[in-house]
Amino acid sequence: MSRLAWSTVGAALALSLILALADAGPGKIRLLLIVSGIYVALLIAGSLSPSLDFYLLSARRSPVDQPWIALTFDDGPDPAITPALLDLLRREHIPAAFFCVGAAARQYPALVAQAAADGHLIGNHSDRHGYGWTIAASSQIFAEFAAANQTLAHILGDAPRFVRTPAGVSRPDLAEIFAQLQLTNVAWDVRGLELLYRDPARIAARIARTARNGSIILLHETYYGTRIIEPQQALAIAQRTIAQLRARGFRFVRLDQLLKQPDYAMTPMNADWLPEPGAAMLKARVNESATTRYTGRT
Repeated sequence: MSRLAWSTVGAALALSLILALADAGPGKIRLLLIVSGIYVALLIAGSLSPSLDFYLLSARRSPVDQPWIALTFDDGPDPAITPALLDLLRREHIPAAFFCVGAAARQYPALVAQAAADGHLIGNHSDRHGYGWTIAASSQIFAEFAAANQTLAHILGDAPRFVRTPAGVSRPDLAEIFAQLQLTNVAWDVRGLELLYRDPARIAARIARTARNGSIILLHETYYGTRIIEPQQALAIAQRTIAQLRARGFRFVRLDQLLKQPDYAMTPMNADWLPEPGAAMLKARVNESATTRYTGRT
């Protein structure tokens, strides 16, 4: 059973025992309130913390016994920062994963196409990066992630295989919906916490200190729809993080390769990294995807 199911059964049993055995009065009411409060707290914590695997499983780290890590970026694309990040990753020969917001991808399709053409993995990060879907009907949740899937498939020719919810939030029904959309849920092992730490040097040092073999690193291009993190700050965080992780001996592999079986036959990607075989084909389609499909120009 899932952890949601176990906690529900546990809460039901505890409430039943209290009702059956406890004497009537304020003490009984107090016990009922305590158990109910603990159960509600578990539901909230399970929604907000992907590491609990409460409502659905998430890939947070690979079991590889190699100094391999995957770099991922959320909340793009954004013309103020995405091109600079792509230039940085190109210079450093690093394959990354970009979890894109559907609405932003529709606005800047060329950036998504270019990231894919450079050999990066594109993932679904919901369509509008809101949180209303967390309390919405199942049909609305499906529509939220299906719309982003459709947008990204229209740009790239294929639907994404990986999804990350905004802030890693989850809820009941999400596992079934992702299964219907053939999406694998991905969280993280180490995150930048850019809003908390702010300073690029401090953020990079913390990430390098806590990263392990198989870690999935979460950074942000931006915080969608805001300028809480300035483009130069986001770029400096990425630059310093890459440098410090390499100084520790880590090698960057693309997320989908990191999540394969530990005995997967591959050459660890570092300075000798080459884009995936489909990159050349995607490069040829960048102009078509970004121009013809969205502006009608030929």
